[in-house]
Parts: sequence; structure tokens; C-alpha cells
Amino acid sequence: MNTKEFLGMLLMAFFAVVSLTSCSNDDEEGRKVTDYKEYTITVASKKLSGVVSSCGNNVFGDVYAVKKENSTEWEALYGIEKFEYEEGYEYKIRISETSYLDYSMGEPAWTEYELLEVLSKERKDSENLPLHFVPNWYFEHYGYYIDPNFAYAIDADKKEEIENDLKADASYKFNGMRYHIEFPKGKWFLLDKDMNTIEQGILIVKHKEPTELPETYKLLPPEQQIAGHGHFDFVTNTAPDSPVLQFDAFIVRQSHSGKYAGPTADYYLLFYKDLTAYYQSKYPDANVKAVVIRYEVKK
Repeated sequence: MNTKEFLGMLLMAFFAVVSLTSCSNDDEEGRKVTDYKEYTITVASKKLSGVVSSCGNNVFGDVYAVKKENSTEWEALYGIEKFEYEEGYEYKIRISETSYLDYSMGEPAWTEYELLEVLSKERKDSENLPLHFVPNWYFEHYGYYIDPNFAYAIDADKKEEIENDLKADASYKFNGMRYHIEFPKGKWFLLDKDMNTIEQGILIVKHKEPTELPETYKLLPPEQQIAGHGHFDFVTNTAPDSPVLQFDAFIVRQSHSGKYAGPTADYYLLFYKDLTAYYQSKYPDANVKAVVIRYEVKK
């Protein structure tokens, strides 16, 4: 399986694409304009992650960060018709805001924004931007996360000593925090217990052949049929060459037992890490042959 096929499988397995339209049935009869206004906004030099409600779904995506007239706070705005945005520039633009109501549509009330005039365009890094516009409730109820309750396999003379070390080291459970993952945007967020974002970044996904994986993984095989393999690097925008986390990944076919519910319930991800070399160094007299841990990616 090549890289394109691997990524295609990920897309099919995890992503339910939702159209961000007004849920129209293309029948404008009964449509009413309930409000119309024009005003000036500042548009930040980069888009941020946010959540848009559309057709009864909560959709994760990139949104504009904007400040309205006389406001000092950035807020999210999903789309501006006729606006040809170029990242790296901060804009001042005049837009119209039109609110509609039509009970024949799936989402009867909605608002559309349209560019009227570009007043200025300046290359700069916008200041005092929030990390994102993703609400805490979305992190709690939607998307994917790495279950910190890992499985493990050990082949060593002093197995109990290494087992106790695995259980006592809080870093293997991410120090009580949560790694939230967003597909297909390929973004991750490290959240504390109150769902505040501590760190965030992007996922770099690569295909791997089975022969490229450590033999030690055979000590902890998936229970279900393997559909593909890959590698995930969790990196930040400021340090793309220094991963925060690295895992080999198994795409595993669902048994339809209901245990791993997801958008398609056909596939799920397992993250593997080989800790053999680390424990060989830490316990040189333990005759360590293999130490492997495994995490489930859950919804």
C-alpha cells in the first residue's frame, strides 16, 4: 500500500464530510430577509481552528479571526463571499451581514456575509490572537483522543520491575492531560483537565510497510484484522522537525462488536511505541529483549 492509498483509507475510515452550506433544498419560496447591516471589520493575518454549526452538525474547520468596529476582541467568522483572502496579510474590509429565515430548509435561520470593499491590506502578524475558537464542549464530546490507558508487553528477566516503572511514570498517561486529534484537518491539541489548550500543532502522517515496523510489536498484536500501517508525528508549527510525540500506527478493521464506535464503525487506530532501547539502557542487568506499549484512538 502506497502513501496515497494509506491516506485514502484514513479518510474513508474516519471522516464524514459535512457540507457547510445553508442546507437548502434550492427552493427560495418562503425565504425572508430578517435583518441586514453593513460594517467594517479587521481580518487577522492567519486563520484559526474553530467549530461551525451547519445542518445540525458541529463541523471543525479553519475560520477567520475578525474584530468588528470599536471592538478589541477577536471572534470567529466562517465565510465571507467574494473575499479573496491571502494569509500573512491583515485586512480592513467592509462587509454586509444578511440574516435569512426559511422554514422549508433544514436549517431555517442563517446568516451570510459578503465583501463590499477592501479598505486596506497590510503584511503583518496580527497581535493578541487566541489559540483557537474551539469551545470546550466540542473537545469533551466530539473528535478523537488518545486513550491514556495503554496496554503493554514486556520480555525481560526483571519484568515486574519494568512493569512497575511503566505504571508509575505519569508521562505514559500524558500527565493527566488529553491529546485531542482532529481528522481530516490533521491537527492535535493537548488539553488539561479543564479542557484548556496547553499546546497544539499538526499531524504528519506517513505510510509504513509491515517490514519497517519493529519485530517487538508482535508481542502485542491487534485482536482484529490489520488493514494498514503508518507513522504519526505530532509537531508544532514553530518546530516542525522536532516531534512532540511519535507513534507507529495500525489501522485495524472493526469487528462490529460496538466497542469502537466511530463515524463509520469500520476501522479504528492503534498507536504503538517500542521502548526496548530505553529500558535496556535504564535496566542494563534486566536482560531486556522487548518493551512495547499500545494506545487506542477513541471517539
